[in-house]
Amino acid sequence: MLLKNASILVVDDEPDLLEIMAEWFHREGCTVLVAENGAQALSLTQDNHLDLVVSDIHMPVMDGVTMLQKIKSTCAYLPSVIFITGFYDIEPREAYELGAEAIMSKPTERMDLVSAVTRILTPREEIWCMSPAGKADAVLLADFESLASALARGLIAFGRGGFCIDSTLQFREGPVDLLLDSCHDQRCVKGRGIIRWVSPEESRLGVEITSIDAANLRWILNLTSTNLSQSFIPRATGVESHLAHKASR
Repeated sequence: MLLKNASILVVDDEPDLLEIMAEWFHREGCTVLVAENGAQALSLTQDNHLDLVVSDIHMPVMDGVTMLQKIKSTCAYLPSVIFITGFYDIEPREAYELGAEAIMSKPTERMDLVSAVTRILTPREEIWCMSPAGKADAVLLADFESLASALARGLIAFGRGGFCIDSTLQFREGPVDLLLDSCHDQRCVKGRGIIRWVSPEESRLGVEITSIDAANLRWILNLTSTNLSQSFIPRATGVESHLAHKASR
């Protein structure tokens, strides 16, 4: 989707910041709605079909986290959501599990926010087929007998935009090359991702996918297209049986 065709809701309890961010998107040609708290935003998501919500987290009446939880439970669709916050109101692991697709710190720059929104609104089949820029400092290597069995055993779980995986290797947050080898499926998935959170005590990582090799792109898109929890990156490797079934196709 082109940014100028997008319908965007901006939510913040700071009037000046709300006005500034709304103007940024007006300048891009977007249809822009505004709300001062999560309760107002929830009402607007129910009365309007929105492509994306840019929201503060710490707000009176209803905070951004509660707003997103209610959107998931009451709306027939889930708009993309970016959290912008000046507080550590929520861990990235929980935000991505809820369905947020990006977390940005206040104050944010106009071009950084517009770039993030543009990327999120671009279909994943377009984003993921792009060649990765630069070089990652680490490689995430995983060998599975089959992806279906790995899903069924809870070794990996896919969300709409990435995956949670068990790994005893030590990683830091940041870019990582992906090499997922599935012997039974006769597939070796290569790509690039960004480690968004690390849980050493549980030996788990949360990875956002940023590119996938052409031979496996459709296969991975199929795995991420249906996600019952609507998470962007799952917080754990528990898996729905329908994903294991899809991986065996």
